Amino acid sequence: MNKKFFEQLTEYLNRFPRKILLVAVTKYVGVEETNEVIKAGVRAIGENRVEDSEKKFPHLLPADSTGSPRVEKHFIGQIQSRKIKRIVELFDVIQSVGSIEHLQRIENEADKRQKDIRVLLQFNISGEERKGGFNENNLEQIIQAIASKSLSANSRELADRDKIILATHHIKIIGVMGMASHTDDEEIVRKQFGLLKTIRDRLQEKFPKITELSMGMSDDYKIALEEGATMLRIGRALFTK
Repeated sequence: MNKKFFEQLTEYLNRFPRKILLVAVTKYVGVEETNEVIKAGVRAIGENRVEDSEKKFPHLLPADSTGSPRVEKHFIGQIQSRKIKRIVELFDVIQSVGSIEHLQRIENEADKRQKDIRVLLQFNISGEERKGGFNENNLEQIIQAIASKSLSANSRELADRDKIILATHHIKIIGVMGMASHTDDEEIVRKQFGLLKTIRDRLQEKFPKITELSMGMSDDYKIALEEGATMLRIGRALFTK
């Protein structure tokens, strides 16, 4: 763990009047380094591989003296339908939900376990095909789907069945997530983060509990914060000494 960076980042985050959650991206480090950041005070970790998480999580620091978990577990990787059951079992928050169908499958698995789970809607703000997520052009249809809890499959981008019933008894949609382009052009990055904030704001107008804005990684977190981020996902800078 890069303690100097962590201390500087903590000091920097304290300058902002709003609450900002640091999600330490631990997908490339082992149990020892993950526990080190938890001991340092990190309250959320991000993983993107189900198999690695199944091996790692049993060895994380146990609950504190009050019985509360020491750390929230966030899934930040691409969702595969066949792994949703295990994702729901393992994680507290799913940040990378990019389809209505996946929302419903998560709800179904959460219902089986009577488990409440928080989710963020991932939007493809960079326009890169390799990055998943909803398209901003479908925002009104997404709003309609959440509001009516049903969606006719008029758009193949949103659904591939005749009808998907979106019943959200156990999933709590708390925000949006996005990844900016990997570029040195700060204006491009700023524009993309600004787009995600606009999407969040439009959703929040309809659904006040959608408040979180998860954006910003090791190279662009300062721009993300300037554009209103409430969650950062930082890995490399936190673990490169």
